Amino acid sequence: ANGGAMGRMRGEVEGMVGMLDLGRLSRRYLGDVVEGSGLVSGERYREIYEGASEGYDREFDVERSFGSRGSGAGQFEGARHVAVHGEGADRRVACADLKMGRVLIFRVESGECVCDVGSSEGPGKLSQPMGVAYNGRGQLYVSEWDHHQIFVYDGDGAFMRKFGSLGSGHGQFNGPRGLAFTAGGELVVADSLNHRVQVLGEDGTFVRSMGSFGQGEGMFHSPYDVAVCPDGSIAVADGGNCRVQVLSGEGGFVRSFGSEGDGPGQFRNPV
Repeated sequence: ANGGAMGRMRGEVEGMVGMLDLGRLSRRYLGDVVEGSGLVSGERYREIYEGASEGYDREFDVERSFGSRGSGAGQFEGARHVAVHGEGADRRVACADLKMGRVLIFRVESGECVCDVGSSEGPGKLSQPMGVAYNGRGQLYVSEWDHHQIFVYDGDGAFMRKFGSLGSGHGQFNGPRGLAFTAGGELVVADSLNHRVQVLGEDGTFVRSMGSFGQGEGMFHSPYDVAVCPDGSIAVADGGNCRVQVLSGEGGFVRSFGSEGDGPGQFRNPV
């Protein structure tokens, strides 16, 4: 009788586990989370394993973390984009804190918070920083959502200059977000609410614009972030279209991947 009760309980537990979307776990974690739990039979585990996603090229373990939640020194309330520059003991990571209106810079090796950028009164004061990127000389570029400008600081966090204004003309912005630098030193900006990507010189001089509003190839709906690939092509997180598009360095469409949804390889507003 006891064995029957245990069998029924096991069946109920397996039914509950079956309702969980375990297929979203990668195969790497199924062994830790499912197989060793004893909650599912070996046959059921094999079914889950065979259906698990293999759509990830690489998976990473956490080596270290920076900051914690809060408004104090070295803390975040609304962490956004990050950028890394330097080598060895001088290597630094910058992270924009949208809610606190500042960018925090940490030493990668020690985790020490080196400086707080953009919180002091003056022309370099930030309101809603979003994207961050270092140029080859270690100068920090920050996209300012509220002011529709790009702010530039030296390696120690001192304000240098800013450029841009609200508008849809060349070198103007409407809600700039992600930033990246090309190997040639050009600045790539996700000009989100203008539904385009702009390429500028380090001084803000307009070079070219890519894309327009829409769903077709090379068109965008609120692009959120940009990254420059090793071959010089530009990957764009096309948030409103729930996909990633890849353009050539000159702006020509190369390919796209992803679609709207919750399945493997699908997105809900990629950022």
